[in-house]
Amino acid sequence: MVIVAVVAGGGYLYANHLLSGVHRIPDIKALDAADQPVMPAAASTGMTVLLTSYALGKSTTTGPARGLKSGLIALIHLDADQKAGAVISLPANLVVPVPGHGNRELGDATAIGGPSLLIKTIEGFTDVRIDHYSVLSFSGTLRVISALGGVNVVVPRAVTSEGHVFQRGTNHVIGHSVIAYARQTQVSEIGRELLQQNLIRAILSKIAHQDLFNSAAADLRLVRALSGAFSVDSNMTNSELESLALRLGKLGTGDGTFVDAPVRHGSATKGGDRPVHLDPALGALLWKAIRTGGVNNFAHVHPSAVTPAAPS
Repeated sequence: MVIVAVVAGGGYLYANHLLSGVHRIPDIKALDAADQPVMPAAASTGMTVLLTSYALGKSTTTGPARGLKSGLIALIHLDADQKAGAVISLPANLVVPVPGHGNRELGDATAIGGPSLLIKTIEGFTDVRIDHYSVLSFSGTLRVISALGGVNVVVPRAVTSEGHVFQRGTNHVIGHSVIAYARQTQVSEIGRELLQQNLIRAILSKIAHQDLFNSAAADLRLVRALSGAFSVDSNMTNSELESLALRLGKLGTGDGTFVDAPVRHGSATKGGDRPVHLDPALGALLWKAIRTGGVNNFAHVHPSAVTPAAPS
């Protein structure tokens, strides 16, 4: 997510050094060609990256350890034509078949069998092939937001969280106010995941609208913060990271679509931390849309699945 800004300023060698320094997670067996499932013939040739993070205070970029349950789980899908993409949020408390372990909450898959089991689980119920895996550090996200000078988030109603008062409407968050925003206790587990996703969307939006990935005067503090905020699987090359950066820069604009996996009996404010289940009919349509590069059209036809600007 860092190469474009630096290359535009003529710092290719430095940029390549930064990319080489992005932490790699080794031995994710599910990403080896021999272990990847055969997908439907109509599957898209785009790229799908599984993005995860963990509970506040437990999020690092050194790679997930077994026993640690995933928090934020999202699929970042970039269309084959490189003109559009989507971020699809999957609730960690979504009950799905976990290979070899029966029906479990999706976030438990990482705790049971590491990233490979999480990948196999998602591929199993979506028929979407996952090309790469990434872990986002919440502490790294805080440094990115600080380097950006803060970001704007929308709050549906006045609320107080950890001593910080958020007014209804747009709020500027940085430092502790980011933590207070992400830790709101008034929302459900799904709602907390949406809060994290909205922070990611706010970061991408600011980068895109200020053209920070293409600026010759890019702030190297931001570049360094981005390179240290996440880790990726060891199969991802520097050139693939460069390509990913070029395309991620578009997700914060009208070229990006943010949707939630459709669930029953759960919402941002309802259901608490109780398990939730997929809406099978809408789910099947969404998985097909990802496979065929049609998430944007899916969002137009099913606006209820679009990720709200604020959990309400």
